[in-house]
Formats: sequence, C-alpha cells, structure tokens
Amino acid sequence: MESCSWQEQFKKGNDLANRGDHLEAIKCFVVTVKYNPEHAMAWNNIGVSKLCLSKPEEAVIAFKKALRIDSEYRDALHNRALAYSDVGELDSAMVDLNRAISLDPEHWASYKHRSILNQMLGNSEQSFKDYIKFKELAYGN
Repeated sequence: MESCSWQEQFKKGNDLANRGDHLEAIKCFVVTVKYNPEHAMAWNNIGVSKLCLSKPEEAVIAFKKALRIDSEYRDALHNRALAYSDVGELDSAMVDLNRAISLDPEHWASYKHRSILNQMLGNSEQSFKDYIKFKELAYGN
C-alpha cells in the first residue's frame, strides 16, 4: 500500500470512502498523515470514516487533529459537531455548529444539524428558524 505516494493514497482513500469502504479508506488516510501529518483534510476524512463506522469517540479525536492544523476548517467543525451529538456532548456540538456558521453563513448543512440539535435541546423556536434558513440555502425556498 505504501508504494504509492501520500497524494495517491489520499486520492485512493477518497475513492474508497465514496464507495463506502471506510475501513480501507482509513488505511489510505493513515498513510497520508504518516508522510504529511499536517494534512487537515486527511484527518477530517479519517474522522468521517470513523463516524460512518459508528465510532464517534475516535472520530472526535481525528477532527480535533484536523482543527489543530486549521482552526477555521468549517467541515471539520461541522463533522465534529455530528460526532459530539452521537456521544451526547450536545453543548460541544452546538459550539462547533455555531462556529461553522460564523465561518460560513451559507453552509446549509450546519443550519440543518443545528436545527436538529436545537430540537433535541428543547429550543423549538430556534430550531424552526434554523430549519427555515437551511431550506432557503439548500433549496432556495
């Protein structure tokens, strides 16, 4: 596996993840960060694959590594919020979603997930506002 360059491993990992083979994808991403430990997107993708494998605690660790490299990495913030939600750390999830939205006020996925999170936290009014914003951004409604 390591006979390919780290760039080829990263591309192969993305292809595998897109096909749903997250175990093999992680192996490729691990090779990527072995040779390029500052590759924030590879760390993020490890986290996404861990989430897809129902390992949210491990996903949080990978997202934290991505965010140590790039503290303004919107997708890593959004994804870590999903992982935090899975492990019941709803306040931490909300902090990450709020930060993702502050970095990109047009990121519909963060509004969608913040709507769900607000509903879980019993804040129906804000949940509805976030849902409307998500619909406007995602579908132009």
